[in-house]
Amino acid sequence: MKRDENQTVEYKESWHEKYLEWICGYANAKGGTLYIGIEDGTKKPVGVRNPNKLMEDIPNSIRNTMGIVADVALLKKQGKDVIRIKVAASAFPVSYQGRFHYRTGSVKMLLTGPALTQFLMEKSGQQWDCISCFGGHRASDFTFIALKNLYEKASGSKLTKEDMLSFGLVTEAGVMTNTGALLADESPIRHSRVFCTRWNGLDMTAGVMDAADDQEYSGGLLQLLKYAEDFVRLHSRRAWHKRPTDRVNFREYPERSVQEMLINGLVHRDYLETGSEVHVDIFDDRMEITSPGGMPGDRKVQEYPNIRRIPSRRRNKCLADMFERLDLMERKGSGFKKLNEDYEKLSVNLGKRMPVLESESDYFRVTLPNLLYGFTDEQLVAAVDNSSYGVPKSETLSLATHHDTHHDAHHDTHHDVLPLKPNETKLLKVLSLQRELSATDLRKAMKLRNAPDFRERYLRPLSRDGYIEFTLPNAKKSKLQKYRLTDKGRAALSANTYKS
Repeated sequence: MKRDENQTVEYKESWHEKYLEWICGYANAKGGTLYIGIEDGTKKPVGVRNPNKLMEDIPNSIRNTMGIVADVALLKKQGKDVIRIKVAASAFPVSYQGRFHYRTGSVKMLLTGPALTQFLMEKSGQQWDCISCFGGHRASDFTFIALKNLYEKASGSKLTKEDMLSFGLVTEAGVMTNTGALLADESPIRHSRVFCTRWNGLDMTAGVMDAADDQEYSGGLLQLLKYAEDFVRLHSRRAWHKRPTDRVNFREYPERSVQEMLINGLVHRDYLETGSEVHVDIFDDRMEITSPGGMPGDRKVQEYPNIRRIPSRRRNKCLADMFERLDLMERKGSGFKKLNEDYEKLSVNLGKRMPVLESESDYFRVTLPNLLYGFTDEQLVAAVDNSSYGVPKSETLSLATHHDTHHDAHHDTHHDVLPLKPNETKLLKVLSLQRELSATDLRKAMKLRNAPDFRERYLRPLSRDGYIEFTLPNAKKSKLQKYRLTDKGRAALSANTYKS
């Protein structure tokens, strides 16, 4: 046997009743094959005892416990009796002893909670956003002012009752679907919410002063989108630089990217997760937009080598179609492609920073880097004036140490550099010699034995001021994360050493 275990193949040395759970998982997923009598690790046939009895017991157990029929065959492998159980994907949900199992990757999982609800709906051909909302709320009891205004602006015609029925917003009985309920001005869906926070610094911490502002919004999706955009706009810096023939705009975050990713979080979130909401967290150096529910399917978004080619798979198709009619989304699912384009072409991105996508089974997160973080106004203007729009001509242009070459060298080095404390100078000296060190190794190198506040006291202030930086800026919690000296840090070290 040459094939390894994967999503559709499994090897077991002997038969046990518990393997009926695996057969149930195959039937609920894409089907699969279970071999009995083959050693799992070596894939060497070891044979089974009483093959004739098993050939009778196994098919009967499958039929009696799950109501399905599997193809059970007795094979000879290297002179050994091996039983092959081929299970076809079932068109309807299959349970074993009242439980629903599912095969994903090379493991079996027990479906519970929202995952089970989603599975049962998909097997029955239903979608959450297309069914009547819980409570049977009638459309006539709610207003749709925002929806009607946007629809008229996008289509040039008024949204009629016939349109609302055709678009899947209401049923023929006048009851709102979940899509209709989400687009009502005052949505009856209580977990339709967005939590927005502007944090002080680079991380979330437990102190009461760590958040500069936080807001919780609830209601219809069109209102939530506007509230979230306004919150980001309020807490984002916007500036411009006039040149003789044009004006260069500086933005911490491309506005189209922010809107695209907010819409992505609101439209594609898993609304079966009733205890969760969309979160917008703004830090000094980035913005994170997190929505409940991972990527539809078995793959994580970070497993795709090119985010431009991530297939368009919609969890809430009716809702997505409505946002397309409002000209807020495109049918081709090109949101991630446009996200990359914004950071590559449409924005002044002097640091060549790019968005990061991450997903697990229970969440999807987009991290948008702050394009202006770590640069002074003088550095940004100087770099842009010596570049084509947003792209430095010289790859070696150092923004952090860009100065007028006609100035005195010592004056350049000390320009806008704040005095350092003794241990801050010591930390920068260590990095200047060691190049890259983890937080633990840095503390040891500085011979600080008892420093529980080492990160808060030294690393965060020096990072915030641009003197040191992460070696893995897009994976700040990685075990491989280290710190290194920036050009600004070298200038600060040189200036403080020069003054001393």
